[in-house]
Amino acid sequence: MTSTAPRITVSPAHRYGLATGRRWPVDVKPAPGELLSSWLHRLAHANGAPPRYFGAVLGAAGGAWSAQLDRHLPDAVRRLLLDHTSICPEEIDGLCLANSPLSIVRLRLRTRPQDAGTSTAQSSWLQFCPTCLREDAVPYFRRSWTLATRVSCFRHGCRLRDRCPSCGQGLAPFKRDRLVPQQYCAFCDAHLAKPTGPASLGARRLERLIDDLLRLDSAGRAQGDRKSLAARLMRYPVPFGPATSTIPFLSHRVRYDFFRRLSEQQIEARDPTERGPLTLWFRLARTAENHNGLVRMLTDQLSETAGLGLASSSREPDLAALLRTAIRLREDRSTPVTTRAVSYTSGASEDPARPASASCSGSGRSRKDVNPKAAKNASVVTKV
Repeated sequence: MTSTAPRITVSPAHRYGLATGRRWPVDVKPAPGELLSSWLHRLAHANGAPPRYFGAVLGAAGGAWSAQLDRHLPDAVRRLLLDHTSICPEEIDGLCLANSPLSIVRLRLRTRPQDAGTSTAQSSWLQFCPTCLREDAVPYFRRSWTLATRVSCFRHGCRLRDRCPSCGQGLAPFKRDRLVPQQYCAFCDAHLAKPTGPASLGARRLERLIDDLLRLDSAGRAQGDRKSLAARLMRYPVPFGPATSTIPFLSHRVRYDFFRRLSEQQIEARDPTERGPLTLWFRLARTAENHNGLVRMLTDQLSETAGLGLASSSREPDLAALLRTAIRLREDRSTPVTTRAVSYTSGASEDPARPASASCSGSGRSRKDVNPKAAKNASVVTKV
């Protein structure tokens, strides 16, 4: 096919550090909710280094070097990024997927993720919303897209995608040896922003319930807690074809089909051995039918009591809004009027295991909270 991506061939710079000095020429700020690998690809592109060679600059070996750094960021690489960019420690830690109680329900990183197109039932390491990529001023990939429990975009209501719409291969921007933006397929150069259809209402309700429950359940839990909801979901495989598997190992197509059929009560245990593992999924599907209405009603009631006005809108409600309102109400009851903060956090985190915001000030090496008390209370809900 004819490529629409800009083609610029670049030879690797063997002494990149000597050529650029201590700070790299172009500084790239992470976008809200951005994944570490996405930021690294944009950083490499902005500084004229194709991702394949930028991994060598960081001392990261392996074909899927950036995807591996998402899940484990060595101290040496972390220090190098802090030294050569203006990013602060809190920001770079927030880009990673490590040390999260939800790591167990993230899509699995295959040994050779670029071969994900060989089986449409197996997971690819990352999925994405084509509409988000098309609307982004500078396209980037979100941390929340690595969750196996996500099958649609919470903003646009469309289905996610985990493969190139043209060639069917998985995403592999880390193997690029040319300066091509990451929203183009690394195999056929096709743009990844081809629209997908709308997700079914039942599937969206189910994934929203699971997302809210994970957000609430992960509060204060350590990574690897076997009693967490995330760990329980991993213990209960789902059927696909004649086999079964846990959701982090399944492709978006299989996971979305399971969520849709489950919400429409089209899934039944094929034999007694499947009935037990499917019990939790059946309960979630039944609860999801009224979940949105319940959360909206509670959020509106608390918002009205706290003097914030009604929160209901066309946007899907979630427990984050409910919990923020409860925190506001609690603060207003215990804090003198003269010392109350003027503004409160209003945006929900893209990733249920991450705080809504973190900012750096001064030299770019410290975190500054608008309302320290609110941040302390909110951390009970969101910090992991």
